[in-house]
Amino acid sequence: MTTNLIAVALPLFSALLLLLISEKTKYLKELLSIGVLLTSLIASGMGLLIASTGAMPSLELQWLGTLSSFSLKADMLSSFLLAAVSMFSLAAAVYSFSMDRKGASKWFYFNLLMTQSLAAGAALSDSLIAMLFFWEGMLVFLYTFIALSSDRKETKDTALKAFLINGVTDLLMIVGILITGALAGSFNMSAISSSKLTITGWATAGYTLMLIGAVAKAGAFPFHTWIPDAALNSSASFMSYVPAAIDKLLGIYFLARISIYLYQLDSFMQIVLMSLGAITIIVAVMMAFVQQDYKRLLSYHAVSQTGYMILGIGTLNPIGIAGGLFHMINHATYKSCLFMTAGAVERQTGTNNIENLGGLFFKMPVTAVCFIIAAAAISGIAPLNGFFSKELVYKGTLETGHIWFFIAAEVGSFLTLASFLKLGHSVFFGKLPQQLQETKESPVSALIPMIAFSAICLAFGFGAYWPIHNLIGPSLKGLGIAAESHELAGFHPDYLFGFSLAVILLAIGNHLLGFSLSGKRAYKASDHIHHAPVLSQLYDMAEKKFFDLYELAMKFASYFSRILFKTDRFMDKLTDNVPSQVFEYMSAKISLAHTGSYSLYMALSLAGAVIYLVLAGGLK
Repeated sequence: MTTNLIAVALPLFSALLLLLISEKTKYLKELLSIGVLLTSLIASGMGLLIASTGAMPSLELQWLGTLSSFSLKADMLSSFLLAAVSMFSLAAAVYSFSMDRKGASKWFYFNLLMTQSLAAGAALSDSLIAMLFFWEGMLVFLYTFIALSSDRKETKDTALKAFLINGVTDLLMIVGILITGALAGSFNMSAISSSKLTITGWATAGYTLMLIGAVAKAGAFPFHTWIPDAALNSSASFMSYVPAAIDKLLGIYFLARISIYLYQLDSFMQIVLMSLGAITIIVAVMMAFVQQDYKRLLSYHAVSQTGYMILGIGTLNPIGIAGGLFHMINHATYKSCLFMTAGAVERQTGTNNIENLGGLFFKMPVTAVCFIIAAAAISGIAPLNGFFSKELVYKGTLETGHIWFFIAAEVGSFLTLASFLKLGHSVFFGKLPQQLQETKESPVSALIPMIAFSAICLAFGFGAYWPIHNLIGPSLKGLGIAAESHELAGFHPDYLFGFSLAVILLAIGNHLLGFSLSGKRAYKASDHIHHAPVLSQLYDMAEKKFFDLYELAMKFASYFSRILFKTDRFMDKLTDNVPSQVFEYMSAKISLAHTGSYSLYMALSLAGAVIYLVLAGGLK
């Protein structure tokens, strides 16, 4: 277990050491962070090799009596996730070396190291209570990551939005964990998994609340709206890291744990999960299709691809779950690469607006090739890795007998490819604008992780034999799922392959049609759908954030606070102003009776005495 703990402890202590280094010290912060994260990757890689032998190193410290211990365990799935998080952290550190739009360098690398430490701890946690400690720590650094990337007010607002959305859903998750622990008599996941909870009574509430926390962390609908805002208002360095540690990996990992390892789901909850996945796919990819900002377009695709992972896990069959887990690592790989290409283009051209870009293929050839590979992978084009993980999700969906979810997934693939044809054509092909004639290729430090991720997209493709046999298959066994990895891997020239070809042809045809209708302006190739009847109104409402859960909540809170304010003013008048006005009126009238006449005063005194005697019971 000591090997795995290096990835937790070393970044933590190094982050604190980093605070002692002056911001003016050149390269020391960057080199220290890269060295620490490289060491963490090596250590987590060794831990993965140990786990692959069947060993499950653990660390257990007693606390909370018999309910829970501070328990860390490195089974195959957690070791796999730990190695992935460490790899993406290192890639983000190398990529950000030459990127100048990430805020203060010291604070960026401090946040990166702290997030690596906390994400590693969350991956290894076998105790739900211990996991909460690391999970909530990441929430803090999600806020600081965004807030410190720029001094603009919009950036601070986005950071607050991300914090509140994740904070509220985390509170719900905490309640769900408490319910789960109370029902199971333990907070240790290994202990709960030996006798899974069923979806009845309070267990339904416990699972549902934890589900909300998991899908919110993964950035699924309707908790996704901070991600597109972050794409606009934070740095590409941060966004390239979101799919890896803060966002998709841990959210989907926890979803798999609770849905397969801790609970025995019924058919109703299966439909709920698959519906959530399908809705996330369609809603987000429809929004991505019409975007004109490079990073914002990618951010909606980051949300949409989460839907495939949820859909795969929601099938509750080995093929679909394998597809969901495989898509989890694939998505983190190609989406990080795509955000890195966006940051590189922004750095070299000064803009992310695809209307102002074009013809960059020969100016930035390495970046362009990396984009093409990653875009093809996310679009599910064979023989790249995304094709094989999506194929498993499709097959898992069909095995459930609910064909509408399969159709939703295929529609999502069509729109994904269509939007990347638009993006790639607008940025890297066509006519090079005059103001971009002097554009040069990205720095080497930015190219290295892009090339590495592109290579993984290739290496994990071509049948996906190695990742399926060595990572996904063993991870399924750790979750208690029996699946033959040789059946999951390899090319399957069946009807699904035919569907894949049809989707590709339809997407190409759609792009050519849109390109022609827009007067051969690639960035407007989606306008024929964007401005179609009904869809145009829906898009306008979406752009005005009519469907943004956070914005609706803020409007409701503002409206409710105005009602409370007016109620408070009314009560103030009722308890303060009205009595004072009444007594003021009475005192004014009484003062008129003060004429200075002694005979009048005596008559009033006698009248008062008579009244008192009558009220007191008479002369008796």
